[in-house]
This record gives sequence, structure tokens and C-alpha cells, in this order.
Amino acid sequence: LEIKIAEMGRPMLGEHVKLEVIIEESYEFKSTVDKLIKKTNLALLIGTNSWREQFVEAITVSSGDDDECGEEKLPSCFDYVMHFLTIFWKLLFAFVPPTDYWNGWACFVVSITVIGMLTAVIGDLASHFGCTVGLKDSVTAVVFVALGTSVPGLIQTSHTSIT
Repeated sequence: LEIKIAEMGRPMLGEHVKLEVIIEESYEFKSTVDKLIKKTNLALLIGTNSWREQFVEAITVSSGDDDECGEEKLPSCFDYVMHFLTIFWKLLFAFVPPTDYWNGWACFVVSITVIGMLTAVIGDLASHFGCTVGLKDSVTAVVFVALGTSVPGLIQTSHTSIT
């Protein structure tokens, strides 16, 4: 009796032993999302439409924050300093293709390539720095990872509290 009860709760194969899953694209859903993006101007949030726009945005000093009324504020002295310090990176990243090219694949491939190259360069710099100071690679890696993830948040927080 105990064996019969134990076998009742055990999974067993029925008469259908195979399952076929067919995934089809919903063109109706895609067209609805495309219409919503066009209506709400979300294309501005997703990315730019041309390389020209990317380079203009990279070399333009902006305040980064909008006023409560939706009006743009004039850049502060801090905005000019940060623009000067980050102009190299802004121009470098402006070379990444816009998201409209090849349905985003060009942007994806170039972005992954640039991230890989920057990771290799920063890893080598951290290794050389650790060697110069006399730290192990593992300690240097942890410190650089901690700094790389914490400093941008610290800068953003200090900038927000200043303004």
C-alpha cells in the first residue's frame, strides 16, 4: 500500500512525450509599440538618429538637468569643468554608430568591441600601477573595480547636492 501511494505522486510519462514550441513575432504588438514611441518622442531617450547629432551633443556643454517648468537651465561652472574633463570620452563614444543603423546591431557590435578594448587597457594600467606601488594584481583589481563603480555615483551625488 505504501509503495502504491508513493508511486501515485511520482511523475510519469503520458501518451504525449514530445512538445513543440513555435514562437511567432506579433506584428500588431510591434506596430503598437512603434506608434507609442513616435507619439511620445521616446526616440530621443533611446538614442540619436545620426552621427552628426552625436558629435554635436558631445561637444556641447549642457547642464544635464531641466528646470521644473521643463525649461533648460544654463550650464554652471561645474558643468564646464566636467565637460572639459570628459570631452575625450564624449568624442570617443560619439564614434559608436547610432541605434538606427542595422536595427541596432552596428551600435551593439561597436559598443561591445570598445568596452572590451577599454577593459583591456584599464586592466593593463591597473597592473602596471600595482607593480609600481608594490601591490598584488588581485588587490589592485578590487580597488579599481570599487573605485570605478563608486566614484561616478559619488560625483553625481555631490553635483546634485551642490545644485
